[in-house]
Amino acid sequence: MPTIISLAASIQSFFDRHLVSQRGLSGHTVLTYRDAIKLLLEFATQRCRKSCTDLAVEDLSAEMVRQFLDHLERSRHNCVHTRNNRLAAIHAFFRYLATIEPRYLARCQAVLAVPFKRHAQPVPEYLERNEVLSILQHIDNRTLLGQRDDALLRLLYNTGMRAHELVTLDINHVRFSRPYHVRIHGKGHKERTCPLWRETIQALKAYVERRAARFTDATPLFVNSEGERLTRFGLLYLVRRWVEKAAKDCPSLLTHKVTPHTFRHTTAMHLLQSGVDLNMIRSWLGHASIDTTHGYVEIDLEMKRKTLQSCERILPKQRQSRPSWQRDPNILEWLSRL
Repeated sequence: MPTIISLAASIQSFFDRHLVSQRGLSGHTVLTYRDAIKLLLEFATQRCRKSCTDLAVEDLSAEMVRQFLDHLERSRHNCVHTRNNRLAAIHAFFRYLATIEPRYLARCQAVLAVPFKRHAQPVPEYLERNEVLSILQHIDNRTLLGQRDDALLRLLYNTGMRAHELVTLDINHVRFSRPYHVRIHGKGHKERTCPLWRETIQALKAYVERRAARFTDATPLFVNSEGERLTRFGLLYLVRRWVEKAAKDCPSLLTHKVTPHTFRHTTAMHLLQSGVDLNMIRSWLGHASIDTTHGYVEIDLEMKRKTLQSCERILPKQRQSRPSWQRDPNILEWLSRL
């Protein structure tokens, strides 16, 4: 009986005291951790043939975690990235359990030894400038919802903000007087400001004024047809809708799987191609590490390499010769003495 109470109490303490009170994680992160632990408990009840209230810490072994991760990939068809995210949440719980229940230290160490799975890093998809313009040109901004979508996509492209950052914006987060900017509440409760282009602020002003709202109102910036705050799923629907319409005149859009995050990659690439400093792009996007931003440089260099290769094909072929260091005997002698 004590082990059963220990598991239930430990899980409750992990969420209430550790994640929220001590670490101060965002609600979005807490929900992600909750989903991972919930799925693990559901899997354990089926394998152990117990009800969830009868599960004990002893039931959650390292082998059980490995079987659960295989279940995610095979039965739920989760990608490796999702699998690793679930494992990160499980690791966090067992790391916490080891600190409050030393008698389970060996069991926690075994679970923490379950490794993350390596996988190929996909190249981020981004849109070309003409594709972005095509999407914006197909929005009918004569209606209120059209004005909302026009302002929304312009803001998304201007700032490169994450989907949850955009839908949590309030009207008073935008500065409608010079210098124009928006205050963004990012991951890890980090706040940043991003400058806004004149076209973006004009679209936002037109939309807010048509809603008969004031620029200082602490109300949702983007709302749905029922006047409630737009959700991430609503944002995804809007993006896909306008991409589908624009694809009729811009077929290249059909080669992309466009999501709100695609606009984030697009913003980063276009800033890089415009010569903006890498550290400025990191600040613009709210990356915790510049290593994340550096990935866009590698994509841009690969694109330039392919461009150079295509140019070489149309240049007249020249007789191949050995490199200069091979033709110079002095260099060869110097290398042999090293």
